[in-house]
Amino acid sequence: MFFCFLWDDPLFNVEAPDPWLGDDLGDAEFLTYRRRVRLQALENLYVQIHNLKQAVALREKWIKEAEAREVWTINQLLPLVQNFEAAERVLINRKVNDIDPDFSFCDAVEVK
Repeated sequence: MFFCFLWDDPLFNVEAPDPWLGDDLGDAEFLTYRRRVRLQALENLYVQIHNLKQAVALREKWIKEAEAREVWTINQLLPLVQNFEAAERVLINRKVNDIDPDFSFCDAVEVK
């Protein structure tokens, strides 16, 4: 990734074509500024990637916790249900709805 940002820099690629934006690559101060700007852009990209990875990890943790919460709730409620066949029907319907790509639990309970 590093060389993608600096491929046309004379320090890294002496055979780089003349800059098409009219940059004066003979000016040392300009080259230094241009390298800093490009490396800052690369650093910003890495920070965004890091933040996205953290957000994904938090989301995965939240999903795992939500799934465990549902299992806990079911395990707490099942012993209290008088009609075991009815509870079994509900759990079977849930499994069927889980594999139905057209079914949405949010739509079923009208969650927006």
